[in-house]
Amino acid sequence: MYARSLPERGEGGAVAEGVKDLAPAGVFVRRIVLTNFRNYISSRVELPENAHRIVLTGANGAGKTNLLEAVSFLAPGKGIRNARFSDVTGKNAANNVVSFPWAVAAVIKNGDDEIEIGTGLGSIGAKNERRSILINGEERKSQADLGRVCCAVWLTPAMDRLFSGEPAGRRRFWDRLTQAFFVGHAGNCAAYARALKQWGKLLREGTGDSNWLSALERTLGKYGAKIAFSRRETLKMLVEELENGVTEFPRAVLSLTGGGEDFLSLLNEEDAALKVEEHFRQSRKSYAEGGLVGGVHTVELSAFHREKGQAAALCSTGEQKALLISVLLAHLKAQAKRTGTLPLLLLDEVTAHLDRKRRYALFEEIAALKTQVWMTGTEEKAFEGLEEAAHYIAVEELTKASPVSAAS
Repeated sequence: MYARSLPERGEGGAVAEGVKDLAPAGVFVRRIVLTNFRNYISSRVELPENAHRIVLTGANGAGKTNLLEAVSFLAPGKGIRNARFSDVTGKNAANNVVSFPWAVAAVIKNGDDEIEIGTGLGSIGAKNERRSILINGEERKSQADLGRVCCAVWLTPAMDRLFSGEPAGRRRFWDRLTQAFFVGHAGNCAAYARALKQWGKLLREGTGDSNWLSALERTLGKYGAKIAFSRRETLKMLVEELENGVTEFPRAVLSLTGGGEDFLSLLNEEDAALKVEEHFRQSRKSYAEGGLVGGVHTVELSAFHREKGQAAALCSTGEQKALLISVLLAHLKAQAKRTGTLPLLLLDEVTAHLDRKRRYALFEEIAALKTQVWMTGTEEKAFEGLEEAAHYIAVEELTKASPVSAAS
């Protein structure tokens, strides 16, 4: 089906034992073409074979993050901004009118194989937004198919205070990390969310019969148990790396709490599914009367600064960012060991709030990764220490109407 033989995966998308012994293979973008994508009318970037570290430079508002967002759409999900697909479409500067849907096309290298990816907004004005996906010229219906050939993790300025922000942001972050180990995780989360929405609507409107509600509760149990298991297994892998890893970055102590996590962690997946199903069935009356219902959709990711003995939420912005980087580095190392692959790493304004010592430490960690890393910054001097090891692109040239090559 794909140009590259992928590791066998077990139940729920987990990587089978034995893959950890393979040399990790990274993902490298060789070419990317943007059409009507935010401020990029028609732009093309060609990258040389040795472009492992890409630095996008330009003034604020020039389009650095927009290009990074386009790269993030080569992987499953809604990109680094978690934006509505229709909001990504560029508009005619003269009259602020949308002319045609956005599209991103790329050639990537995954291991020894070259893979063509195409994605974009299916149509403008459609009631149900979805993005189309092509892999090696063949249309794919599921984003899980995309995850089998390309995945990505990222850090953006909006995440600098992730640990002190809303819990939903931390859940999205954790689910993205989990997706790297369990390719069916995003689909499980989507199925759970759809069932939860339908279940809640039926109860609040009083329009659902018992059989209908029972069917939805079985669905919530099935997918809720899978989600809980995948998140928990990801936590185990990252905790191991954080315990054993030695870097200049502070070690985060991570935990998952709430949403029934305390008792679900003691059950196998089958028993957990029955427990979740029962929980929702018993919550019908209270929810219909305006109450709230817990579940995997309310689980909390908590972090603790080990060296300071302080909750991450109480740390400074710079300390929170350093903790977040330590989590990402642990994730990359765990993925290399257990899946035999490494994702694209996208770092938006990554040097902000980092002192010189930690900037250099980050660049050393990046240099050791066998995958492509994209970074943004207003000036090249923010990347002192990378110098010749990086491939620099000034994005102002790319936002012009005519296609521009950045291969030099």
